[in-house]
Amino acid sequence: MKPFVSLFCLSAACCVPLLAQSAPQLARLYSYEIPPDAAAEFYDLQRDTAEIYKTNKAPFPRLCWTSLTGPPALYMWVPLTGLDKLMDRTWLSQQGEELPRVARASRLARTGASPTIRITRTLPELTWDDTPNGAPEAFASVRVDSVKPGKVSEYTAMMKEVMATYKKMGAAKSFHANRTAFGGDGYEFTTIAGYASLADIPDPDAFRKAMGEARYDTFVKQLGEVLAKSERTLARYRPEFSYMPEAK
Repeated sequence: MKPFVSLFCLSAACCVPLLAQSAPQLARLYSYEIPPDAAAEFYDLQRDTAEIYKTNKAPFPRLCWTSLTGPPALYMWVPLTGLDKLMDRTWLSQQGEELPRVARASRLARTGASPTIRITRTLPELTWDDTPNGAPEAFASVRVDSVKPGKVSEYTAMMKEVMATYKKMGAAKSFHANRTAFGGDGYEFTTIAGYASLADIPDPDAFRKAMGEARYDTFVKQLGEVLAKSERTLARYRPEFSYMPEAK
């Protein structure tokens, strides 16, 4: 299943478990703001890193997105099998000889792009995917909500309705959600709808029509009562920076 990346909060982008598990899945979500004068070097390093994953046949995915709105940023999602693994060396830090590993770290440091890292938890009840074993869609519409304390159950019910409306509209190919577990606002939820093209992303009027005029007006009012803050952004999946293990 695809990871559901909290793309904006990565801060998010956006997309849900690539590995089937019986329990909700944890992930590391990295967010890099890219200094304009270092963008070329930073993205070259990401291509080289993806090649290391491919050459050494990493047993887990590395998924990357870049922002289409807001500050230039790269978001990277990698699974985490448990919090007890946080202190272990990462898989990447163990690949190759010492000098190449140090060189990779030096290249990243020279770009000035240091990550914000969050631990996120996927929400299976807010997940729907037409192609669960495929790569993420080319584009994503990402919504990051900060929910008021005591309003989580109401919010979850409303997002189930949002997911059903997207399915009804037919353009979205997937819908994923996660919640920040550590490293940020514990009441922060990210929902991501995946699309094959930017032209497929509906405008608010289309969503209103699909939900129904009367229900939409009530829905917006109720949403305002459960949210402290909400932001939306667009992101692009970057296969050249990403890696997915071959299906077995």
